[in-house]
Amino acid sequence: MKTRFIPLLALLLFSRMVSAQVIDDSSINDAQNSGYTFVEGMFVAFLADTVSPAFVRDQFQKLDITVLDEYIKPMVITIVNSPSKESLEKLRNHPKVSDFYTTPSANEKVRLEEYLSNSSLSEELKDQVRGNSAPAEMLIVQLDYSIGKKALKLMMGEFRDVAYKILSDEPKSVTIEAESGNEFVLMDKVEKLPFVESTAMVGSIGN
Repeated sequence: MKTRFIPLLALLLFSRMVSAQVIDDSSINDAQNSGYTFVEGMFVAFLADTVSPAFVRDQFQKLDITVLDEYIKPMVITIVNSPSKESLEKLRNHPKVSDFYTTPSANEKVRLEEYLSNSSLSEELKDQVRGNSAPAEMLIVQLDYSIGKKALKLMMGEFRDVAYKILSDEPKSVTIEAESGNEFVLMDKVEKLPFVESTAMVGSIGN
């Protein structure tokens, strides 16, 4: 069994908005006395950052474990400089890139509108400026599920002239059904799986 710290997750059922407080076993009663109510019959498992939804469903199905909800999203990065066309084309066609697209920069649009609202141009001329202005584009790259932070660093080492930042790298998790009163038994079993990082009790904050 892994060293047990039980994060008490204060969240609405199946909610994506989670606030957490890490407590040990001896503090459970204190948490309950402070207004936390444990939700029976379920818990959350936090997963390795390289799993895919299909893999997770298959693994839990083989173990006859019911997954009530899942939150497994791929990593997304954005390019923050102006690399060569050759590098961008190579990146676009990389086997670990699942999507590659551009989007106008929201900041550039805002700046343009602020300028126009403070200018003395006629509405007709403002419309012409809007039509002739091409806001800076953001290059968005969605990666394969198998790419975590370590794999990303290795992968982007192939692109020496490409600077990037991570836009989205949210923890992967699933909500698992458990027999009421035996949540810890199944938590121990799930924690032994190689792709599971930790488990957490699920609770709500009373009024």
